[in-house]
Amino acid sequence: MSETSTGAPDDVNAPLADPRWTVQWADGPVPDQRRLRPLIGHSGPVRAVATAIVDGRPVAVSGSRDNTVRVWDLATGEQLHEPVTGRTDPVSSMTAEVLSVATAVADGRPVAFSLHGDEAVLVWDLATGRAAGEFVRLVESAVLDGRRVLLALAADGTLYVGDLLTGRRLAAFPSAAGIAMLDGRRVVLTVDAVDVERTVRVWDLATGGQLARSPEVVRTVELDGRVLAATAPEPDQEVQEVWDLATGEPVETSLAAAALSGGVDRPGVTTVTVVHGRAVAVGLDGEEPRFIGPLALARQNGALVRTRARETAVLDGRTVALTAEADGSLRIWDLADDRQRVDGMRVIGAVGASGTAPALAPGPEQDGDLWHRISGRGNGPCDSGGPVLLTVEQDDTVVVRDRATGKPVGPPLTGHTGKVRDVATTVVDGRPVAVTAGADHTLRTWDLTHTHGDGPARTGHTGTVSAITTAVLDGSPVVVTAAADRTLHVRDLATGRQVACPVAGLEGEVTAMVASVVDGRPVVVTAGSGDTLHLLDPVGGEHLGEPVTSHQGRVLALAGATLDGRPVVVTAGADRTAGIWDLATRRRVGEPLTGHTSRVTAVATAELAGRPVAVTGSWDKTVRLWDLTTGRQIGEPLTGHTDWVTSVATALVDGRPVAVSRSRDETVRLWDLATMRETGEPLTGHTEPNGPMVVTVAGARPVVAVGQGQAVRFWDLATGREAGNEYALPLPAAALGAAPDGRLVVAFGPEVTVLCPAAG
Repeated sequence: MSETSTGAPDDVNAPLADPRWTVQWADGPVPDQRRLRPLIGHSGPVRAVATAIVDGRPVAVSGSRDNTVRVWDLATGEQLHEPVTGRTDPVSSMTAEVLSVATAVADGRPVAFSLHGDEAVLVWDLATGRAAGEFVRLVESAVLDGRRVLLALAADGTLYVGDLLTGRRLAAFPSAAGIAMLDGRRVVLTVDAVDVERTVRVWDLATGGQLARSPEVVRTVELDGRVLAATAPEPDQEVQEVWDLATGEPVETSLAAAALSGGVDRPGVTTVTVVHGRAVAVGLDGEEPRFIGPLALARQNGALVRTRARETAVLDGRTVALTAEADGSLRIWDLADDRQRVDGMRVIGAVGASGTAPALAPGPEQDGDLWHRISGRGNGPCDSGGPVLLTVEQDDTVVVRDRATGKPVGPPLTGHTGKVRDVATTVVDGRPVAVTAGADHTLRTWDLTHTHGDGPARTGHTGTVSAITTAVLDGSPVVVTAAADRTLHVRDLATGRQVACPVAGLEGEVTAMVASVVDGRPVVVTAGSGDTLHLLDPVGGEHLGEPVTSHQGRVLALAGATLDGRPVVVTAGADRTAGIWDLATRRRVGEPLTGHTSRVTAVATAELAGRPVAVTGSWDKTVRLWDLTTGRQIGEPLTGHTDWVTSVATALVDGRPVAVSRSRDETVRLWDLATMRETGEPLTGHTEPNGPMVVTVAGARPVVAVGQGQAVRFWDLATGREAGNEYALPLPAAALGAAPDGRLVVAFGPEVTVLCPAAG
């Protein structure tokens, strides 16, 4: 593509303003100025989003089907911390997907709650990214040795015993399978999930001591309609014991002898659990344990109901939730406080407890959605006392509505390419912002201070714009665009108004274009799919003379220059050469510029020590510098890229001429043309290296603008830092062009817009 050189103002030491790129005009529908940067990083559909404030910074918390929870700094678009995942199943090695997220302030610290496909509800400290606990299901309250306790079941099956008054954890029983009363004592039964034999044990809830022994079953038989199990002798026993699995009672000696000598084998039972001389549970191969005998079980068939891990209870008339903290304590959170902070988070606080036993909350069918109540989903500065609210529509758009009337305010927020799953709001730099979560793996952010309207549509291209250049007509700067519809349009840079009739009938697609002046007449030079150059009058539309054949296979890029006072164009060819062409005579100047070992894909021009030079980039991964007066290469090739060079541009940085190159290795590199060395660290994160690139000026410094999918990003060439806001587009950026006064021409699909930098 063709690149232009743009220098910085004289005062290069002026402090860098934080530019905000805004629309000056647009061809076609006016771009939605509510669009802010997309948040890209999830590898699966984003199902949920919530917002919070962490160390004074607004953040978004997102949950995705890629099984991760991510935290995003909304001011910079960067991720905070490493992605968070739930538990990994030890058998399947699968990690549960994220179903929902919410945020709150707990004891003064911002936390996020994530609901996972295995029904675990985990709690994360947003300041550190580390786990801070998990929700547990309230089973019941009880009195153990005069102390009132809460029994709560975690998603992994651990039964917690917590002091109701202090919240301290008293005991934990992994793999709990049931609770019961035994001889006046409350007990818990556990099944060793790791043990192949699935050994069942019985524990005293008050003391934590094990009450039972679990002998190994050596034979199970059916005798006279009764199922009997023979166990291996214990170390202090001499004979085997035989148990009636219907009653849990040991059988008499004669029946035991008969069972050991005969009967029909009934395989499958691996252990029995014996408490005080009575079998109370049978461990079955690959099945839940079967409880037998007179044991009074507290749950269906002796098993705790492990349906939903996200549970609430009512404590002294207040709705509360329980979490098991990372330090092992059991926390009780008051959910009844409806106050909302400006960021939309529900404020919940740890509460004490009285002797009043909490009653179980209604079941999930009647209880409603806990997440909705905790997070204040949809609440925030724009719909909590503000004028608007946001709704997710069936057509996968988000509508901003007047809170009082419910009527839409402006057109929907569009841009996601799939279903919109969730929306949240917050405040960024004093502006109300919405964050939407999409099935297209992205989150998108929106500035709600704008009331976007469609605006008057302009007559523009009907095909994708493929090349942009700027020129001067009658003393005014203009934008010249060429597109796949084989037309060339000329618009006033300031207003977007067309200043000439479109030039129709171009021969094929224009992939490179540059403007010049020949004999006082404005000329546009175009190149396309072949090896010819076309010179066009941008006003009258006629071809100026016959096409120029370059014999370079295909002309891939163009750049303009002045050589010995005459206008020339430099071509980059698929034949591994560059060429210099006199636009007045339409003849090649000197011999082809040779040296690249693969096709030349990009070219830009500059002035070095008072002499015109060209910079080329190639598939051979190198950048080369050429003296246009002599036609010779200057110095050695500039190396460092590890893949094809796709774009080059030139600029002045702190008064020094530099080249900027972009490569398929996803880096942008800066080269000092005076020393022929790379300067600074490569700019990284360019995941679409074939997109357009150009250099312009913003905030009194030269910046490089890079098309990155459906966005344009900006980097300060002096500091290597991002400069200003990323500009989001409804379609991928197809072409970029630098224009006077730091303006940037952006093409996406058939549409063209001009952006202006302003102090943020």
